[in-house]
Amino acid sequence: MKRMANQFLGLSLFVMLLSFFIILNAMSNFEETKSKPVLNSIALTFSKKEATDVTPPGPALVKTTDIAMQDGSALDKIEALFKSQITAIDTKQNRLGTMMYMRVRFKDFDRAVRKSLVISSGNPSLDLETEMDLLPMLVSLLETQRDVTYKMDIVLNIPEDPSTLMSENPQRFASLNKSVSGLAQILEEAGLPKHQVTSGLKQGEDGIAELLFRRYQPFNPLRGMEKSTGNASAPSGENNDAQEVP
Repeated sequence: MKRMANQFLGLSLFVMLLSFFIILNAMSNFEETKSKPVLNSIALTFSKKEATDVTPPGPALVKTTDIAMQDGSALDKIEALFKSQITAIDTKQNRLGTMMYMRVRFKDFDRAVRKSLVISSGNPSLDLETEMDLLPMLVSLLETQRDVTYKMDIVLNIPEDPSTLMSENPQRFASLNKSVSGLAQILEEAGLPKHQVTSGLKQGEDGIAELLFRRYQPFNPLRGMEKSTGNASAPSGENNDAQEVP
């Protein structure tokens, strides 16, 4: 009897385990992109027929930039774009996600922009399938995204005070100013409107460029007049309310 009881117990445990896997299989699903390589590998191993999908087994090779560019805000996509071209870069976004500060070596930023110009010219010595064209993608992201347009400020840090340098060494000031304004001009020639990019010099760590991306708000002088008019009429209303209070 004891032996039969053990057999029934083992059989019941086996049935419970089998039921668990049946329920688990019924509730589960699979992703087609992940299942294709596995099914293709099984077909190549156990079947004499040619597989319909010639993709080799294993995960598909996708650029990390392509993944990052699929989702996220415009600032997230700009950050992913720059990090794919420049390795040494520091970025920071504000809490609301409306402004992004970027710190990068000016030489690296200038090299990435010049490299994009070479790619756009169709240089046959470059592998155009692996190289990424920075300029058109950046211009596209700065343009209207979800009804929001972004502005880009380029500031080059120099060891001297810009106003002092302009008076003491105007030639060096003109050379440095030309180098940073030249990048802004390249962006304009790539299609970015002039009012969406600015450039300048600032005293700071030599050779560091600070890039600021923020939402573009066109200047509207009438808005200021409306505010001033509203403020002017406010006191009379306040006085009337005060008179009505017993």
